Amino acid sequence: MRSLAALPIAALLLLLLATGCTESPPAATAVTTPPATTVTATVETTIQVWTTHPTPPPTTSVSDNTITIVKNTFRPANMTVKAGSTVRWVNADDHPHNIAFANKDFSASTYLLGASQSFSQRFDRPGTYDYSCLIHPQMQGEIAVVA
Repeated sequence: MRSLAALPIAALLLLLLATGCTESPPAATAVTTPPATTVTATVETTIQVWTTHPTPPPTTSVSDNTITIVKNTFRPANMTVKAGSTVRWVNADDHPHNIAFANKDFSASTYLLGASQSFSQRFDRPGTYDYSCLIHPQMQGEIAVVA
């Protein structure tokens, strides 16, 4: 009996499968994409302008009025500067020099310079100022100060 009862169920299943397979699949739908769009962007840039002040007129600096001591000589030995200028002596020798002014108006009229040392003297009044090295008397020079 089992075999007869199983028959109607098997037939029913076969019928369902047969009808389910005869349906056609749904039609494919086309996927549409929106048209490309152009985007225009505006970029703002801020430019900061720095104002500058006019450059002041050049003044005489110590570097413009430098006398270098090399091989027991003043280079340059003679110099002309404006009143109020400062002159700087730099010892580039490997031994000392002693610079002395003939005019004793300066607070210190004699300067001992070791190797690589320097000193500066301001000249406020017009005139001629002779100087020399007390250690090496052949080393002599002159500062002429003009108004």
